[in-house]
Amino acid sequence: MLSLAAKLVAFFWRTADTPREEAGRPEPELAEGDTKLKTVRGVVTRYCSDYGMIDDLIYFSSDAVTSRVLLNVGQEVIAVVEENKVSNGLKAIRVEAVSDKWEDNSRNHDSPSDCSPQVLIGCVTSLVEGAGCISQTTYFSLESVCEGFEPCKGDWVEAEYRIRPGTWSSEATSVKPLRYKRVDKVCISSLCGRNGVIEESIFFTLDSLKLPDGYIPRRGDVVNAVVVESSQSCYLWRALCMTLVKRRDAAPVHEATHFYGTILLKNKGDIEVTQMTHFGTLKEGRSKTMVIWIENKGDIPQNLVSCKLAGWDKSKQFRFQMLDKDQMCPVVSFVSVPEKENSSDQNINSLNSHTKNKTSQMSESSLVNNRGISPGDCTCKGENGEKDNILSRKQMTEPEPGGLVPPGGKTFIVVICDGKNPGRCKELLLLCFSDFLIGRYLEVNVISGEESLIAALEPFSWKKLKSSQALTSAKTTVVVTTQKRYHKGNECGSWSGSFICEGKADVHWQAVATTWLGRNARRQLPSFLPQYPIPDRLRKCVEQKIDILTFQPLLAELLNMSNYKEKFSTLLWLEEIYAEMELKEYNMSGIILRRNGDLLVLEVPGLAEGRPSLYAGDKLILKTQEYNGHAIEYISYVTEIHEEDVTLKINPEFEQAYNFEPMDVEFTYNRTTSRRCHFALEQVIHLGVKVLFPEEVILQSPQVTGNWNHAQDTKSNGQSTSKKTRKTMTDQAERGTKERRVGDKDLPALAPFTAEMSDWADEIQTPKSRKMEFFNPVLNENQKLAVKRILSGDCRPLPYILFGPPGTGKTVTIIEAVLQVHFALPDSRILVCAPSNSAADLVCLRLHESKVLQPAAMVRVNATCRFEEIVIDAVKPYCRDGEDIWKASRFRIIITTCSTSGLFYQIGVRVGHFTHVFVDEAGQASEPECLIPLGLMSDISGQIVLAGDPMQLGPVIKSRLAMAYGLNVSLLERLMSRPAYQRDENAFGACGAHNPLLIGTGCAKRP
Repeated sequence: MLSLAAKLVAFFWRTADTPREEAGRPEPELAEGDTKLKTVRGVVTRYCSDYGMIDDLIYFSSDAVTSRVLLNVGQEVIAVVEENKVSNGLKAIRVEAVSDKWEDNSRNHDSPSDCSPQVLIGCVTSLVEGAGCISQTTYFSLESVCEGFEPCKGDWVEAEYRIRPGTWSSEATSVKPLRYKRVDKVCISSLCGRNGVIEESIFFTLDSLKLPDGYIPRRGDVVNAVVVESSQSCYLWRALCMTLVKRRDAAPVHEATHFYGTILLKNKGDIEVTQMTHFGTLKEGRSKTMVIWIENKGDIPQNLVSCKLAGWDKSKQFRFQMLDKDQMCPVVSFVSVPEKENSSDQNINSLNSHTKNKTSQMSESSLVNNRGISPGDCTCKGENGEKDNILSRKQMTEPEPGGLVPPGGKTFIVVICDGKNPGRCKELLLLCFSDFLIGRYLEVNVISGEESLIAALEPFSWKKLKSSQALTSAKTTVVVTTQKRYHKGNECGSWSGSFICEGKADVHWQAVATTWLGRNARRQLPSFLPQYPIPDRLRKCVEQKIDILTFQPLLAELLNMSNYKEKFSTLLWLEEIYAEMELKEYNMSGIILRRNGDLLVLEVPGLAEGRPSLYAGDKLILKTQEYNGHAIEYISYVTEIHEEDVTLKINPEFEQAYNFEPMDVEFTYNRTTSRRCHFALEQVIHLGVKVLFPEEVILQSPQVTGNWNHAQDTKSNGQSTSKKTRKTMTDQAERGTKERRVGDKDLPALAPFTAEMSDWADEIQTPKSRKMEFFNPVLNENQKLAVKRILSGDCRPLPYILFGPPGTGKTVTIIEAVLQVHFALPDSRILVCAPSNSAADLVCLRLHESKVLQPAAMVRVNATCRFEEIVIDAVKPYCRDGEDIWKASRFRIIITTCSTSGLFYQIGVRVGHFTHVFVDEAGQASEPECLIPLGLMSDISGQIVLAGDPMQLGPVIKSRLAMAYGLNVSLLERLMSRPAYQRDENAFGACGAHNPLLIGTGCAKRP
């Protein structure tokens, strides 16, 4: 027995010699007794180019990594850890990456060698002379960059790389921009130093911008530019090169105003005026006083004629007061006091009234000579409305004779700000001297009472949560098992605390953090989706069968833009209430769990038939039998489902102490999809009436117009052309060339920069003049027409609908359209969604079988709860990159379900991130579910394509109330009933009675 124990100890705690032998390389000598070695399994939580952290506890360097796998945050690893007894520090001397199932299957499927080139999508993180790094790990030289592209820090690129044999480092063999486009006749909106912005959205710097000889950009110039996707502060594009279209005729009015405004604010005539004239933050209803000092440092007396506001202070928040001539100003701090209701007699500032001869009448403050305080004491603030107020107020409408400021003399003006309107206010104060003007901006930020309640009391700082004392007389103890997530390298550890739960007496919560390595840890997603709790009144109406219209009368109205969010929110809540009530019917009592190793297994009869419906990650509540009026509830999570056996992750102490006592089981409804629908309802408001309730068609300039190869019209010629095209694309992908399917050059916009700028500009062609061919040779005329309409996007952002009975080739048409958009529009980023995983997998499979996409062009994003085993082998290689949502969001073709597309909201993807959104089987998704992907698209230039059959079975809705008020009507079906999409035999009789710009049909037409 002792020998067995010794062997176990020796396996985990070994001398320093053993790992050195396994590593196969010499290690530094360790002093005997100073260190110990231990083998651990963990997750990379921090990572830089040459070092990293495992579980935020164990340091490792790049020299310690033995595998040829590029490590990323969230990667699971096995490490041999060295522990120093003196410092208690942990350092890994050997780190080996643990490959996951996605990676294993992809290797088995494609079987690439370690030395073969692989495709990487990343951001340029550093640049040195002649070289740079992508995502801090992959080195590249400028010689490997495609012609015409000069990378800059922040640029998003697609690179082919190899891992250097015998090392951990990787080197890119070819680098090109991930997305690029040409923009015509755009205006330079701002220019500051060597940096500028085009159309408030495209950044450029003169350090890397290619310009024609002799041209210097100026604000207001109309230019053509080639831009690439790049993260530059708040801008998403960076200009590579620029050509002048039209030089501005004269300085814009706002530029001249800015120029003269700068001169106005300068001191003149040896007069110095207080520079700091900002009142700071002021609560609504209170006042602040400021003294503006004026000093004459010259030898000539200066006459201050008047003091006035340059604009119309509509809110009357600034007023002036006069100080007695013998009065000093001892106070040097702001004091806020409530504003008196009767202040009309004190508000002596008369406002500008612009007349035809540009004269104005202003209230003027009187000035008092004072030589006791220097302008360095710039402000004097006192309380307003006190009995012993040091400021003696006198109403003034004309300047007093004492306006002369002698040499060396000083005077001051008292300005009072009354907080009336919440928000920022900025007014220009003009000090009018005999020969010149000096201006100062009076600024204040007024906050309301509600804003002050939520204002920060102190600067933010990281603090460890302190465990509060548990409250006494607890009737129910709830033990919670939470997952340990890694958010951008920061570990969320265990927490504990006491809370009062509504509807229960004092409830003590104990959260025990458990590490779930694998997919959940690798996702690293923050969870900030609002909860959108079900209103108690609505729940009461359903449970007590009260008329639902008493809670939400809008349900009886026709759906329109004004009631859109409120109506669908109520319908979603009704569906949730019914789902919760349905799950309660499956609650079980007196159930005994059985053990499977260290985990507990629950048998759920009927689970295989979906009664109830459970997924990995769902929450179950296990409740002990009540004893002396006390019961303990254990919150558990589903980790694995096999037929009717559910493996649970519970509190470790309970797992060890459980002795087969009977437990009550309560199922809970997973609200993730519903919360995403609620969130999408808020996001899609920007789409507006033109997308959600289209009435008319407004034609846009086509995205792509080209000459299509009509030789494919015949079947034989089409097959020959298709085979030739597919073979060519396969060869190009294998060689890693920079050529693509459309056009003669992969990056025609990035052509060599020649001296003849006009010739070079002509070479920067949008995809309008290219000869185009269909990838699929067996498309019929209706499908080809639909693809052309989608590619052209004449009616964007109005959704294009592709409908037809089952088996008519709607999905085939979508596949062709996705490929055409991908190759014809180099700035496109496509999101393809479907209500179910099977439909999404089918789209991914068909795109894979086309054999025209490069490996890094497409990604399949799965839900966290989906098991790898049920994914078909051909799709698994694309799922591997989908585990990192941040990385997946940069792919140009992203395939997922409508619900899972809500993951992109959680990483802060902006509206307009996707240029095209395709929804297959849209007739089977409820409208709120279909809105989840649509909320990520631009309302100006985005293109929506909905495919499905409105005559088939619609979305599955369980609540009869929700069905009665329209939740079972899909977005596809509702749009088909709009006037713009309805049948019109007279106008479109030759096109199937539908507008061909908005509706396409499959192979067969519906009678």
